[in-house]
Amino acid sequence: MWRQLRSRYPDKTIHLFAESPADDGFIETLKPGLDHCHFGSFDVELLKTFDLLVRSAGISPYRTELQELRSLGVQFTTANSLWFADNPGEKTICISGTKGKSTTAALITHLLTCAGVKPCLSGNIGRPMLDCDNRGVDWWVIELSSYQLSDLEAEADMALLLNLSDEHIDWHGSADRYRTDKLKLADMAGHGCLIANYSDPVLVESLTGRQDITWFNCTGRWRARGPAVISGDGEQVIAAPDSLPGEHNMQNLAAALTVVDELGVDIPDIDQALASFTGLPHRLQTIGYKGGVRYVDDSISTTPVSVSAALNTIGYKNTVLLLGGLDRGLEWDEFAAGLLGQVPAAIITMPDNGQKIFASLKNVGVEPVGGLHAVENLSQAVALAKTLAPEKGNILLSPGAPSFPHFRDFEERGDQFADHAGIEK
Repeated sequence: MWRQLRSRYPDKTIHLFAESPADDGFIETLKPGLDHCHFGSFDVELLKTFDLLVRSAGISPYRTELQELRSLGVQFTTANSLWFADNPGEKTICISGTKGKSTTAALITHLLTCAGVKPCLSGNIGRPMLDCDNRGVDWWVIELSSYQLSDLEAEADMALLLNLSDEHIDWHGSADRYRTDKLKLADMAGHGCLIANYSDPVLVESLTGRQDITWFNCTGRWRARGPAVISGDGEQVIAAPDSLPGEHNMQNLAAALTVVDELGVDIPDIDQALASFTGLPHRLQTIGYKGGVRYVDDSISTTPVSVSAALNTIGYKNTVLLLGGLDRGLEWDEFAAGLLGQVPAAIITMPDNGQKIFASLKNVGVEPVGGLHAVENLSQAVALAKTLAPEKGNILLSPGAPSFPHFRDFEERGDQFADHAGIEK
């Protein structure tokens, strides 16, 4: 954001506020006398002196300081709102959902490319929107998180909602507010096209009364069926490619194919196009084998729902599951109860919410053959998992929680998992 503002307004004074120290080398890039950094707790008295604040997506607008500033008349915007204001004529496909949005956005981009359309993948995946070159772009494929949607000012030519379950409660303040912010994407469609998942009961209930919805996963539309998707007329059955394992990815594929149909573009050889798609890293990614044991990196998993999807894909009986991360207030009792009929070989929990998960599993009576274990860090978890993994089994990192504060992001967590496993990526 600083780089964009500085390039557009070379002689303006810019103030940057951050609660954490700057990355190494950043201060040296600033313009003396014009750029001013303020580190530490946000000072409302100082911040209220500005007419406009640009909010980073990680800073919740529901925080006390920001709510107070709004009450004082201070205006806020975001990088994404600025992009939409600056590019009103661009054609946009905006995608959100509690899970699957990155894979679906990447898949749509890949299929459009195979159809000879020039897309640009951006938003919560790929490059920041303001950093992208919009010359020659036919369609923008934009992944949007709830952090970005909460106060986004934009209209979308096409809006795609994949699913909706509890997530990011700590940031939004409540499950209801999280769902409300996610559903803002539906209103963004405006006069455009709204596509939604008919197999998600929360979406169906939330969108009741709207007449302008194109559903998928229903009769007459692309729908997931086991390890395949079926066309609306039932004449075309597309089997899951290796890069899209699991039934949840068939939901993503049904969504992507619905978008392609709505755009009216033709993919000459859909099987070949899907065979050439490369799955995203840290998303149910088999990173290698050691001693006959398969290591699966699902570090992107940040909810109990995504853990269940991972286990449904790779199997329960022969899998050692590594769980735990930042505690955002999500409950684990329902997940634990779901394991009673199909228990992993062993379960290892890690901070910060590891003890909470452990207690939920213990309370409902989950008893893996290899036991329930609580450790202090990822290194200990992998070392223990190696001793517990069945012959020709799996060690699955699917934390069900964000990586903070122990890792910079889910990519670093996944990379360290590979390092501890002794696997070169």
